[in-house]
Amino acid sequence: MTERIAIDCALREAYLDGELSAVESAAFDRHVAACAVCKRELERDLRLRSDLRGGLRRYKADDALRNRILAHLPAEPPKLRRREWSNRREWLSMAVAACFGAVLAGSASFYTLRQPNEDLWAEAILKTHLRATLSGHVLDVASSDRHTVKPWFSGKTSVAPVVVDLASAGYPLLGGRLDIPETEPLPVLVYRAGPHLVSVTVRPASGDRGVTVANRDGFSIAEWREHGFAFSVVSDADANELGAFQAAFSHALRTLP
Repeated sequence: MTERIAIDCALREAYLDGELSAVESAAFDRHVAACAVCKRELERDLRLRSDLRGGLRRYKADDALRNRILAHLPAEPPKLRRREWSNRREWLSMAVAACFGAVLAGSASFYTLRQPNEDLWAEAILKTHLRATLSGHVLDVASSDRHTVKPWFSGKTSVAPVVVDLASAGYPLLGGRLDIPETEPLPVLVYRAGPHLVSVTVRPASGDRGVTVANRDGFSIAEWREHGFAFSVVSDADANELGAFQAAFSHALRTLP
């Protein structure tokens, strides 16, 4: 018998921190729709998070710190006596052999590990889409002008997204927001497909990869790579609609000036 998880206000922080599964998040969405307290608190927390993200600054260690660290390191490693060196060499040989064996043993599981990581990413972007639509805070910058949306992300994330205008294809640009699906703030472009909202998370990536469209907990997720980016699209539109959106997006990318 499958255990049913009670959905109540106590899960609000877990929901906000992305600790719930996609199914639990959807159930919590329904709870919040009927709970004025949760809706008010989530809206407040999400706006606060957005404000904090917008003010994030990155600092890089300077040369002075590097020099202080180097100053505490010995100029040369201590010399070892012949017997000590022999023992050390034997130990290093065994360590290398052990590491090599571990690599061989682990290589068989490499491909099985890669797919779960992709699943975790799909769940992460689905959760950010759900949080945004639930809170009503879908946009940090509201504009149908791509020349307004693109520069808004400058200084807020290390990714400078490419923004395309799809109004002529029937998918108007609504604006964008900043999300943190995993550890880094990433740009999310927001479009409309009929009555459906479409969230496009943009990451830098090398090489091209064809589109894949999957269904997860009633939501469609499309992913592909081109133009130096990986695009991950989430919407409650069906797979056919999302496939048409992806085709229009790719066409617009290829025709950018």
